[in-house]
Amino acid sequence: MATHSFGAESQKLWQLAWPILLAQLALTGLGVVDTLMSGWSGTQDLAAIGLGTSILLPIFMFATGVLLAITPLVGKAYGKGDSVAVSRFLNQGLWLALPLGIVSALVLANLQFILNWLSLEPRVFQLTDDYLFYISFGLPAVALYQALRFYWEGLGQTLPTMWISLVALLLNIPLNAIFIFGWGAIEPMGAAGCGVASALVMWFMLVVGLIYVQRNRLTKSFIQWHKILHCQWREGVLPILKIGVPNAMALLFEVSLFTLIALFVAPLGTDVIAAQQIAISVTSLLFMLPLSWGLALTVRVGQVYGSGNIAHMHLLLKAALVYAVILGLILAINTYIWREQITSLYSEDMAVISIAIILMIFAAGYQLFDAIQVACAGILRGFHDTHITMWVTFLSYWLIGLGLGYILSLTDWLVEPMGVYGFWLGICLGLGLAAILLTWRLISKKAQVYAEMAQEHQS
Repeated sequence: MATHSFGAESQKLWQLAWPILLAQLALTGLGVVDTLMSGWSGTQDLAAIGLGTSILLPIFMFATGVLLAITPLVGKAYGKGDSVAVSRFLNQGLWLALPLGIVSALVLANLQFILNWLSLEPRVFQLTDDYLFYISFGLPAVALYQALRFYWEGLGQTLPTMWISLVALLLNIPLNAIFIFGWGAIEPMGAAGCGVASALVMWFMLVVGLIYVQRNRLTKSFIQWHKILHCQWREGVLPILKIGVPNAMALLFEVSLFTLIALFVAPLGTDVIAAQQIAISVTSLLFMLPLSWGLALTVRVGQVYGSGNIAHMHLLLKAALVYAVILGLILAINTYIWREQITSLYSEDMAVISIAIILMIFAAGYQLFDAIQVACAGILRGFHDTHITMWVTFLSYWLIGLGLGYILSLTDWLVEPMGVYGFWLGICLGLGLAAILLTWRLISKKAQVYAEMAQEHQS
């Protein structure tokens, strides 16, 4: 019988988490490369990429959030030794990913009414529209890839995600150069060329993902392609949707929070906009660490959940939360200590830097809360519990972070208008509330899960 210890479980979690971290950084790097290289083509191209990616992100995140449910479902089935269920969730995940990808592509390619509403310059309108049109061809591929990715991650395989993401990042650079600036018979396309390059990269990731699951001994052992066209609604698709849709909505609440704040602070002036962008850029990068920890927890919790070993689960949850607190404290302390040095890397304008430094203090204030709530959300996802997380994120991000933040920032209803600082105070309060509520939900859900595991063990 396998023995478990805090140290061994911690090592296992970090083995899962660090490849996910590098993969997330590489995927973030794709956007950075697009922004940098389009900027070399001109200011209008840069504006088109910024606008296009802002429109793309919520559509992409919704499909990803739904498909992420595959990981805890596969993890639990694998931990339980139910190979039939593992195969079923792979097949039904792919079955669901295809229409999700196609619908996402159709939506993305037909958003001219939004661009018209924004009253853009003709050149920016055309570049943005072309970018969205071309990249839409890659969405079916990336949806199918995500289904494969979340399948092998449910089996505890996170290294393939890292390597595929890193190679995709490297491939994106020459493809961008070819289609943005032209090469041989290919005419320069400007920012629209990023759409073509990204679509090709998405198809590359799918092809490599398919090759991996076919050749890896573990992933291959559960493949039953002959059953993929059999729609098993109740046993396969419905469980994915039950977990995935609330999970996707929670992601949208979080993504939209910072997007809407950026729109609300725009009238406050160029210095505020620039400082806000600096703070968002830094905190988005820092967030990759607790996010990767949360995703690793989903994988591991799902597997131990299926094994039915309560003692192991108790040890796992202890390690999960201890390291979440440590991560949050490390990020908070370093964000505060290095706030001036970090902001000075982005700008030499002292007016911008002075605002950004204060925003970084707010960011340091919520790092611990953020790490705890992300870890709790990852554990609850592993427990197949996402509905409460959805409502907690709605309350914390929209009603407190956005709603209260708007009141504090732009009205005198409670205090004198605080400007951009009011929104960041709202974010701190919202994330603090999320950490408290999700911790409470985890305590409650843990008792239910332990009872279920004990009952299954007895039977």
